[in-house]
Amino acid sequence: MSQTRCIYCQSQNFVKNGNYRRVSDNRKFQRYRCSHCHKSFSEQAFKPDYRLRRRNLDLLIFRLLAGGMAQREIARTVGICRKSVACRVIRFGEYAKVKLKSYRDQMPKADLVLFDEMETFEHTKCKPLTMPIAVEEKTRKILSFSVGKIAAKGPLAKISRRKYGPRRCERKELLDKLIKELKTCCSQSPTIKTDLSHHYPSIIKSGWQGKAVHKTSKGRRGAVTGQGEMKKGGYDQLFFLNHTYAMIRDKIKCLSRKTWCTVKKIQKFECWVYIYVHFHNQRVEGRDRPTLIYPQLM
Repeated sequence: MSQTRCIYCQSQNFVKNGNYRRVSDNRKFQRYRCSHCHKSFSEQAFKPDYRLRRRNLDLLIFRLLAGGMAQREIARTVGICRKSVACRVIRFGEYAKVKLKSYRDQMPKADLVLFDEMETFEHTKCKPLTMPIAVEEKTRKILSFSVGKIAAKGPLAKISRRKYGPRRCERKELLDKLIKELKTCCSQSPTIKTDLSHHYPSIIKSGWQGKAVHKTSKGRRGAVTGQGEMKKGGYDQLFFLNHTYAMIRDKIKCLSRKTWCTVKKIQKFECWVYIYVHFHNQRVEGRDRPTLIYPQLM
């Protein structure tokens, strides 16, 4: 067992205490008893499907979450309550986050990366969110992303300040985090493609100490297809990035435009995006049926 501490008191002194068979699938698990707090636990306590009753539905729910279906509709379709779906969003998201970090550590060093920011909102357009996403151009795999708050712009700025007060902008922190994660999976002098946003040059320059090649291209008007992420006419320098954005908007229900499904909590939304990223990266690898195999997270 990779975990060496009691789940209750964090003591390292525990001994084997028999075993039991799980009712749902008749699998056998080892039990342990802590010598310090005298409480017992099993090896199953260290897995993300701990205390889930209907584990046979996990793979189906995972694919439906990454397939453009809302949580409430998934609950109706599968025949479980909404809380069971919401619980799995968090568990699957933690698993997918570990898998993405593992992929960055093991992948060949990327030479050509595209990144930009996608914007959405939580609950109301007066509370916008930004989501920087980085994509490797050769493989179309998503390498990193993050979610955070930004201040409202345009006509909504005054309304937002009046109703919700000043809103802290987390854009710089998110971009710094993105660059830090990209440095673990990129070469020492990669080529970075972005649009003409004034936020990017200084962050890219400081992140790679001037060794990265930064190429920019002017953004164009969005097309009706792709919910505005795809561009009208001509060759798009950031096509692989914008195409990935369009897929994310289509496959994550709360990102689809003109719908009543909206982001309610940033933490749960971030878990949902991690689920799709794991699903997306498996699909671009050529897997027709993405899997969900639980590792030991501890």
